[in-house]
Amino acid sequence: MMRTFPKILVGGFLYFGCIACVGAAPIYDYGCLASSGPDLCEQDTARGLGPVFERSDSGGTNQLTAVRPFFVREFDTRRGSESLDVLWPVGHFSWWHNQTDWRFLSAVYHDPDSADPASAYRFWLLPLIAVGRSNGGEDYGALFPLGGRIDNWFGRDRVEFVLFPLYWHSELNDLRTDYYLWPFISRTTGDDVYRFRVFPFYARSEKKGVEEHRSILWPFWSTVRYDRPGSRGSGFMLFPFYGHSKTECGETWMFLPPFFRHSTGKKGTENIYLWPIIQTQKSKEQEKLYVWPLYGRRTTERENRRFWLWPFIWNRTETRKDRDVNSVRVFPVYHAERIRLKKGDEPVVDRYVSVWPLGSYERKNDDYKRFRFPDLWPFRNTAPIERNLTPWWTFYKYERTTVGRENDILWGLIHWGAETNGASYGSVFPLASWGRGDREGQQKDWDFLKGMLGYRRDESGTSWRLLYFINWRNRP
Repeated sequence: MMRTFPKILVGGFLYFGCIACVGAAPIYDYGCLASSGPDLCEQDTARGLGPVFERSDSGGTNQLTAVRPFFVREFDTRRGSESLDVLWPVGHFSWWHNQTDWRFLSAVYHDPDSADPASAYRFWLLPLIAVGRSNGGEDYGALFPLGGRIDNWFGRDRVEFVLFPLYWHSELNDLRTDYYLWPFISRTTGDDVYRFRVFPFYARSEKKGVEEHRSILWPFWSTVRYDRPGSRGSGFMLFPFYGHSKTECGETWMFLPPFFRHSTGKKGTENIYLWPIIQTQKSKEQEKLYVWPLYGRRTTERENRRFWLWPFIWNRTETRKDRDVNSVRVFPVYHAERIRLKKGDEPVVDRYVSVWPLGSYERKNDDYKRFRFPDLWPFRNTAPIERNLTPWWTFYKYERTTVGRENDILWGLIHWGAETNGASYGSVFPLASWGRGDREGQQKDWDFLKGMLGYRRDESGTSWRLLYFINWRNRP
């Protein structure tokens, strides 16, 4: 039932979606009420009732069907993926090759191979029920907090519990951990690892040949011993007064930890004064200076990151093999990104600017440009937001591609554009519409009140329409 549930839901919504498509003629324009035709990305599109209904098809490689806010379905044959949003964010379903994932309210399902009925899967009804099958073919289940077993949960290979928090057992690789009255009493064993804790009174953690940590009345007294060749040493901390460690790699002093610290060694020097306000670090890998929250800078070989008035103003520059990526954010009102090639005639290949909530501008190479007003989501192209919410608040949109350019106000109520071959068109629904053919043709037409008075000229002559039904033609 859990494997077929999304298919039943998809079938139901697609049935009603198809009903909405029945009336779509090949090309028509009734403003924001209904329209269809190819768009600037050379997709066959149909829209109706403003942002409510939308259908687009780019020759079978990418299809989108939406009846907002009820559902949005997107299909991409190039990636072999399909997604369905139902009353988003209530439900989301996705398929990628044979993998199935879905979420509906607090129910979560994952099946890596839905074509194999014996494959592993998991179903969670948070926070109460978890059932599934492991990669080894073992079925499991749990009813929280009474007891049971769950695999691949919270970064653990296996979790078992009885009357949580009375008893809890987890496994990760070779590590086995038993908790009693979680998280107070625990014991972990592994090939080279042993840990024991009666929190906060006593704790010991040992990794043979690497390090050993102990604490008594944590965090007041703790010690550490390092055994790895090249970094042998030891340290202690008497919280909140003083701490010290010394290894073959370097030495650290702490005063009133964590507020004051000085470290020096083979990896460089690090200082903290009145944490987290002033932090400095200088090593071969990076340089760091924080005067938090006023200013901060972290520089590595490939990245330079700065902030002012954390977390509001950020500047980040990343150097990649063939390009530099720069982004500036004044959260939430301004966001700009730029990708610049290190070589080439067109160095800037990607640019994005958002002045929230007024609008955003995007350019990819010289093939696509877009401006829209307003843009209420302060982050760039978040897929579920683009599919479900952005069409509702985009009152004006300008797009330019290799085919032409177009302006759209209120979902087609007013729109005008031009194609690269010289053709142009426009409409102020229902008052007037006009069009002109390409540079070589003689076609020209205009229309008033959708046919009360109309004119058309082409190679065969001119024609007129009056009061929707009276037509006559003049031949050249």
